[in-house]
Amino acid sequence: MAPNDLRALIARIKLADTKVKAWRVFPDENALNSPPNGEFQNSIGPLSGLTVGVKDIIDVVGIPTRHGSPIYENAPPAVADAECVALMRAAGATIVGKTVTTELATFVPSVTRNPRNLNHTPGGSSSGSAAAVAAGHVDIAIGTQTAGSIIRPAAYCGVFGFKPSFGLVPRGGVKIQSETLDTVGVFANSIEHCEAWLAAMLRQNVQSDMSAVLVKRKLRIAVIADLSELISVDMQTVLQKAIERLRSAGHLVSNRSPSLIKFNISEQQQVIQNFEAARAYYSLLEFQPTNVNNHLRKILVEGSHIPYGKYLESLACVNAARGYIADLFSGIDAILLPSAPDAAPPDNSTTGSPSLNRFASVMHLPALNMPAMQNAHGLPMGLQLLGAYATDLQFLNIAQ
Repeated sequence: MAPNDLRALIARIKLADTKVKAWRVFPDENALNSPPNGEFQNSIGPLSGLTVGVKDIIDVVGIPTRHGSPIYENAPPAVADAECVALMRAAGATIVGKTVTTELATFVPSVTRNPRNLNHTPGGSSSGSAAAVAAGHVDIAIGTQTAGSIIRPAAYCGVFGFKPSFGLVPRGGVKIQSETLDTVGVFANSIEHCEAWLAAMLRQNVQSDMSAVLVKRKLRIAVIADLSELISVDMQTVLQKAIERLRSAGHLVSNRSPSLIKFNISEQQQVIQNFEAARAYYSLLEFQPTNVNNHLRKILVEGSHIPYGKYLESLACVNAARGYIADLFSGIDAILLPSAPDAAPPDNSTTGSPSLNRFASVMHLPALNMPAMQNAHGLPMGLQLLGAYATDLQFLNIAQ
């Protein structure tokens, strides 16, 4: 994209974003005219011609990274791209600007509104990235997930949201909340764009490498049994209709009650996240407590009081549970479940519940939100597909 074309796109986004408020900052003239922005050399890579928004906890050269926090309001411009941003540029992408994040990528709501209905939450913490794609501002946007910060906002905003297997995407230049959990992911309007982004992260050619794993057979999909108490009646209807469509297309759908229930995976994920977040943000809490939101301060204080022994027990428990993953996926291609308990709540003081996302995050599995249908109020309802660890290329083909 030529410099003047990018300037024109940014001007259009600014005009369109007055209500949704998905964007935090765009490159200034100095950044636009300096390498690598100033080179504007689109390659023939898998992201050639695509425009990208970047969650504001991820460094983009020449633009400040403010992490959704007043603590970083006067941060200087980043001196280098995060590794994942550099890979996108190398694949031909045009970086448009930084999208809004919740404070320090936690559960404190941001100013962003849901493009589908401004009175409903867009989710979090990657609220701006999901909203920017849903509003049609950019082709794709990247975010991060610790509990449910890719899948949930994607579901609420009605776009695809892909969280790869943990460790597949480099995290250099990303503010880390949880060393054990944080994963960079992408929002898009199609699975093809998710595939192209993954190809860029793996430095592969999307046309040649993705076609090698095309699925051309009946799929075996498992549905987690006994979710009725966790999801709304509307979501139960969406899930049942999806099952009926899969079966009518000739695919095999079975119920599965995972043996991992005994490990209390959701509880272990919360212990790990809270302990590691308190450790990662300790200096902010200690030296700038008045600049940390009261709700977030309470979470960090609670996390700091988690005994180290309990944290180690949770890590050990999760590691033991991962030993059962092969059994969980034995004889099936993927697991289907709702992305959230319901559509986006009509409340911008919350980012919604990640209860159905914690499992994939702590077990390090690839996950994809797929827009399924709308409820009676026109709000998106998303279904989530889970794959076996490190099968991401095949997984996205199964999702197709």
